[in-house]
Amino acid sequence: MASTRTPAKRVLAVIRLSDETDESTSPERQRALITNWAEANGYVLAGEAEDLDISGGMRPFERPSLGEWLKTPDRFDVLACWKLDRLTRRALHFAEMLEWCESRGKTIVSVTEGFDVSTSMGKMFARIIAAFAEGELDVITERVRASHEKLRQDGRYAGAPLPFGYVAGELSTGGKTLVQDVEYAEILRRMLKDVSEGVSTHEIARKLNEQSVMTWGDRRYVLRGKPPEERQHWTPDVIQQIVKNPAVAGYKTQRLKTEDGRYRKAHAIVIDDDGNPVMATAEPIVSPAEWQSAIKSLSSRAAKGDRMARTESMLQGVLKCGGCEHNVYQHRSRHTVGGVEKIYAYYACQSRRKERECATPVRVPVDETEADAVDALLALLGNVEITRTEHDPGEDYSAQLAEAQSILDTLEDDFLAGKYKGEEAARRYHRMHSKQSAKIDRLAALPHRPATTRQVGTGETYAERWGRLERLERRDFLLSQGITFRAYAPGTLRRASLLGTAELNTKPVVLAEVPEPLLALSPRGDGSVRFSLDPGTRMGSEQ
Repeated sequence: MASTRTPAKRVLAVIRLSDETDESTSPERQRALITNWAEANGYVLAGEAEDLDISGGMRPFERPSLGEWLKTPDRFDVLACWKLDRLTRRALHFAEMLEWCESRGKTIVSVTEGFDVSTSMGKMFARIIAAFAEGELDVITERVRASHEKLRQDGRYAGAPLPFGYVAGELSTGGKTLVQDVEYAEILRRMLKDVSEGVSTHEIARKLNEQSVMTWGDRRYVLRGKPPEERQHWTPDVIQQIVKNPAVAGYKTQRLKTEDGRYRKAHAIVIDDDGNPVMATAEPIVSPAEWQSAIKSLSSRAAKGDRMARTESMLQGVLKCGGCEHNVYQHRSRHTVGGVEKIYAYYACQSRRKERECATPVRVPVDETEADAVDALLALLGNVEITRTEHDPGEDYSAQLAEAQSILDTLEDDFLAGKYKGEEAARRYHRMHSKQSAKIDRLAALPHRPATTRQVGTGETYAERWGRLERLERRDFLLSQGITFRAYAPGTLRRASLLGTAELNTKPVVLAEVPEPLLALSPRGDGSVRFSLDPGTRMGSEQ
């Protein structure tokens, strides 16, 4: 009689390390111990869930590697770890993992602590260890907090992820501090200058990718002696995150959390007991004023018009409906004509779908509209030189004043949120509030000479810039220049004919609108904001 052989259990090696300098619990050592245990018991290794630089307080389901494995539990039978605290240091998280495993027929094993949760005794033992691990985490957290506080007071680097453009350098008094990475410090200065001058984040990202500049995330891997396996790419979102982070201006920052305790991408400036911002380095790459200028530029772009969808439409956010003044949106439909499927693309007013009033909603073909809009733009500004704004800062303390006011606002918000409970905390709050208010009064009383600006030619025309930009970069460029287009439905716009009579348009019409300062530079401008040509001159599209 043939015997049936039970398949070997599949083991998932759970490896975690919050500090890669800890030789006694290195990933290699954890991996070797788990592998030896699996082989000794006749099990097979299904894979590894390796999470480095990850705190034991993080929920297992949210860890980058382990979280992905837990989404597909059919790939393994046993979760094996060197010690239970490699899986989690929170008793609540352990209870959640235990319940998850039991409901799916999985088990948890600690290969050095000698238990598995498939037995009642193993469960009890595991819960006790989990409780001790949580207490140990609290002690570690407090010790790290105190250590970072001491390092901050001494102006030393506490070991957090390196902010863009900075590397760890040696202090003469011992320890480390942040110093400039020469290459990336220059990239940062150029990046903030471009943003302040209106260059789109799409264009900045494209240039960096074309130049094969390594992203800062990859650069940090290289600094740690671990070249990245797959190179990352620059994106507009990455550029914006870098610019918005106060750490680039040398400030010490802390990550913000959501109400449920998760970290957000945003960072807040750390303030000391006197309410002043704490600097993480004695050599900031950019000044507070330069950083604030870039932030204002990004904010002004985000505030223009309706919120734009993520789309490949070149005129999204630039083309408006002449009837209601709101953005039009690209709409695509498929139709089969003569057995051949065709795609029709239109820019269409969406007021009805968005519950807005529009008596004359417009609908115009995408390709023809974009081509004619470009023709109109280049006819008006093609030979005009693009200028950039040069700033004379004068004696202007508005950036410092805004920073001080922001800190005071944050302080007051924290107080109202109940973060200063108890007599000692209340005294500390009032002391910081008093000093910060006095600082605002001092800054407001300083002499003020308004900053001035002047336009300086770039040596590049609008036609030349347009020719080298990609599709989405062109959209950002139009927005940065304040250039818009209006599309009018048939029967809504009177235009002068060759006979001198004013007639309503019989087909859709697209007109360009340019800010008056730009229009004045055009040889075809007439001093008005709306682009206007002699009667009978073709402009825009009449489909």
